[in-house]
Amino acid sequence: MADKSTEVEKAIDPIVDLGNLLFIDREPLQGDPNEGLEERARKNTQLLFNNIWQLEQKRVEEAITVTLPVATYRLPREKKMPEKKEPTKWEKYAKEKGIEKRKKDKKVFDEATKEWKPTYGYRRGNDNTKDWLIEIPDNAEDPNKDFFAERREKKKERVAKNEMQRMKNLARQMKTTVKTGPSTEKIIGVGIDAKEKSKQQVRFAVDRAKLATASAGKFQEGLKGEKANVKTGKKRKFEANEAPVSGEKERALQILQRMKSKKAKIVEEKIAAVAGPTREKKEKQEKKGAKDQTRQKSQIHRQQWFKNKVDGKKKGTVGAKKKGANKRK
Repeated sequence: MADKSTEVEKAIDPIVDLGNLLFIDREPLQGDPNEGLEERARKNTQLLFNNIWQLEQKRVEEAITVTLPVATYRLPREKKMPEKKEPTKWEKYAKEKGIEKRKKDKKVFDEATKEWKPTYGYRRGNDNTKDWLIEIPDNAEDPNKDFFAERREKKKERVAKNEMQRMKNLARQMKTTVKTGPSTEKIIGVGIDAKEKSKQQVRFAVDRAKLATASAGKFQEGLKGEKANVKTGKKRKFEANEAPVSGEKERALQILQRMKSKKAKIVEEKIAAVAGPTREKKEKQEKKGAKDQTRQKSQIHRQQWFKNKVDGKKKGTVGAKKKGANKRK
């Protein structure tokens, strides 16, 4: 098959943006749109590469490279532009005072070991927390106090202060507020006040505090009358992806045996509804019906007796009135 020509002619000039490696063919499709698409794509690609090789070339080792120009065609973004972060208090203050950020060295020379060590972090140089001796100043109020403990407390205060400043800056960016008391906004991530927590939340916090030890709570002593946490959690165990066929066969047989050993669940209510009442229940129902009939008959006789009695009393009073009238005459 002969190689095709690299020269391509277009009736309508296309849009070529080499910065984005973008080629837009503006010629209209004629006839069936599915015919000739491959040939058209080949010509457009060839024309794009012809424009690329017209740029200034440079050889890097055994490869030939070109520098693409600045993009001219504005492509649509997938996501919106990131919002500009609000500057922190220190950034505002530094801008007002003209303070420029100085780049600090990552390594520092340690006078004790005569080695270059990291300026910050683990095994840093000139670490004053490793000192075995602290010189007591002349103007110390109490020379007998623990200066090592004081140094540790000051470091904790600095860490807490920096964390609070970080949360305030984050709240300022999110346009929320940070409470200075024990309770803070949930969005900051510090948590809520202990009085506002539920029983489950308090229990969860206590369990986490117990496990936050070097032995993961193994030697943590419990309080008097405190119940042990039942929900300790279990790690899920997964079988290997590759296993012998014999083991898989045994597992399948075990599953089959368990399925066979299970007994069918008998629902007595459904069976009774299908089979109908038993003989004993039928006899009970018949006796109950007979009693109901006799009770109804006795009620009817009782009502009739009371009615006759009332009617007899009325007749007796009327007859008595007539006899008294005859006597008066």
